[in-house]
Amino acid sequence: MTLLPWLGLGASVQAATVGAADGVASGFGFAQRIEVLRAPAGTLPASEVLAGRHDASFTTLAASDAASLKCTAGVECWARFTLSRTADSPTDWWLRVRAVRPGGVTLHAPDAAGANTAGRAGRQFPLSWRFVSQDLFFPVQLSASPATYYLHLQDTLGVDGFQLLQNSGFERQQRQLGTCLSVSAGATFALLMLNLVFWKWLRDSLFLHFALVMLAALLLHAWQIVPSMWEPEQLGDMGLRAVLQALFQASTALFVSRLFEFRHHLPRAARTANAFVALNLLNAVLALAGYHAAIEPWMAVLELAALTGTIGIAGWLLFVKRQWQFAWPAALMLLLALSSLIGRLRWMGLLDAGPDEGLGPTWTAVRLTYMLLLAIIVADRTRRAETQLRQTRHRALDDAQRAERLLEDKVQQRTLELFRSNALLAEEIGRRRQAEASLEAALASERKALQQQRQFVSLVSHEFRTPLAVIDAAAQSIELPKVEIPPRVAKIRRAVQRLTQLVVNCLAEDRLHGERPQLKAETIDLRRLVEGLIAPLGPLEQARIRLHLPHGGAWVHGDPALLEIALHNLVQNAIKYSAPDRHVDIHVTVQEHLACVDVEDRGDGIPAHEQPHIFERFFRGTGARIAGGTGLGLFLGAEIARAHSGSLVLVRSNPAGSVFRFLLPVVPVVPGH
Repeated sequence: MTLLPWLGLGASVQAATVGAADGVASGFGFAQRIEVLRAPAGTLPASEVLAGRHDASFTTLAASDAASLKCTAGVECWARFTLSRTADSPTDWWLRVRAVRPGGVTLHAPDAAGANTAGRAGRQFPLSWRFVSQDLFFPVQLSASPATYYLHLQDTLGVDGFQLLQNSGFERQQRQLGTCLSVSAGATFALLMLNLVFWKWLRDSLFLHFALVMLAALLLHAWQIVPSMWEPEQLGDMGLRAVLQALFQASTALFVSRLFEFRHHLPRAARTANAFVALNLLNAVLALAGYHAAIEPWMAVLELAALTGTIGIAGWLLFVKRQWQFAWPAALMLLLALSSLIGRLRWMGLLDAGPDEGLGPTWTAVRLTYMLLLAIIVADRTRRAETQLRQTRHRALDDAQRAERLLEDKVQQRTLELFRSNALLAEEIGRRRQAEASLEAALASERKALQQQRQFVSLVSHEFRTPLAVIDAAAQSIELPKVEIPPRVAKIRRAVQRLTQLVVNCLAEDRLHGERPQLKAETIDLRRLVEGLIAPLGPLEQARIRLHLPHGGAWVHGDPALLEIALHNLVQNAIKYSAPDRHVDIHVTVQEHLACVDVEDRGDGIPAHEQPHIFERFFRGTGARIAGGTGLGLFLGAEIARAHSGSLVLVRSNPAGSVFRFLLPVVPVVPGH
């Protein structure tokens, strides 16, 4: 290679001259021979720059910028350099520049007459989706005489790597790039299939998540490789590239969340990862709709946030939670996150980390090593789980063998215990069935009681209303002139007696069936008790009653108030159900050890089908509905007799009348008599 002076107008640097041996094994660099002109965007018309009107404003690229020509936002840059070749070198060459987030990069080359031709953008061979910079190639024809070239940069963070390549060198480099991509794609496909097989065998979702990452990576490889198979200089659609990149980020987030068990250790981080996946899927939809250029900065910010979060979570799991089983995965993820973070910061113009070498053997080796280590870590997770499961099985087997030996020693004992348990179980089942039957009976009784209570409330309200109406009507008629008062007073008394009897029956029923029923028992003469029942009655009622009393006493032991209620109800029923012109007979006798009170009426009798129910609470037969009542009289009488170890029975009932017998045990010896 020879450096020759170039004596053009405004030229201040030497021409870069290439020889036949240059640009074959490696590119011929000439960054130190570049002059630069910077100005606010839109202030340097291309026609003026190419005409040489601003040649005096060009300055040699400073030593600090030798590695990269920076052209920040709002600034446009022109790079000028002079090229020539030796006589024995070929004419056709490739100019290679490496651009960081390129916008408009246009090369203006001189034609045969020395005038600059129209500029053209560089060709990308191929675009690497994992690197910040992009290789741009411009075909140029060099002559033996020095010629000046202008490179126009717009909306481009910077360029570096100015090199010249012969056709053979260019093809060699492209073959190298293709080989690297093919090897990487082949390894990715192998890991994809291997993890799918492991997922099918082991049913561990971690393998499926890793397979999804490999699938997205394989599609990105295909995006670079497949179009160039039909047209060497053809790239895939940029919108499709954005879709695949979003899917890759989403699948990576799912894999990292599963690898570090976010759901178990960091539920909030798991929810954040799911939100990140949803946002990337939304970006994929927008990119598919043609908005990939607009959302690319937002995708960069989203990825930057995810990378920062990954670094923080990995450190938190290791140094705060002390989850050292994640040491190797965390270290690997930290390396990937840091490298990607640096690349994204460079792409956004927030960091200058030096030139990016792009695809090559080193990149391929690093990538294959990284994927292999990641696969080993995933497999190691399953290996540790399998080892733990195997140890658990061995312990379980040992425990089972010990238990089997113990079981053999206790078979007979357990068999006997089983027989006893079966007997106890049968007994328990019998008790439970009995309890169930008792419960059902109690439930039926409760339902019946509730129904009787409703009937009682209805009857009592009706029975109270009738005497009250009589009292009210009699009281109003007394105020009328020329009204006989004694009959009205008699009506009022009878109504009051009826109300009193209703109240007494209700209180007696409550007393007998309260929580702690108690009898105020004493020794009494049943004969005198019956005589006392007749005294309060009216003259007409007393005239109808015929008493048949014994010569001696009929002494019993009981509660006078309750016995009086029971007998009073029997007498009142006999009076009520007998015709007004007929007698009621009351016989008091002593038979062996029992005192008997027979109350005989002259009514129409009780129908045969109603007789079994007359002592039930609130039961009212056909005749009772005509005469009125609450259905408590006979029920209370039977309950009071039972409470005194006696009984109340229906002796007979026919159209000629009914006889009720009240039986109580007599007291053998009565003190003081």
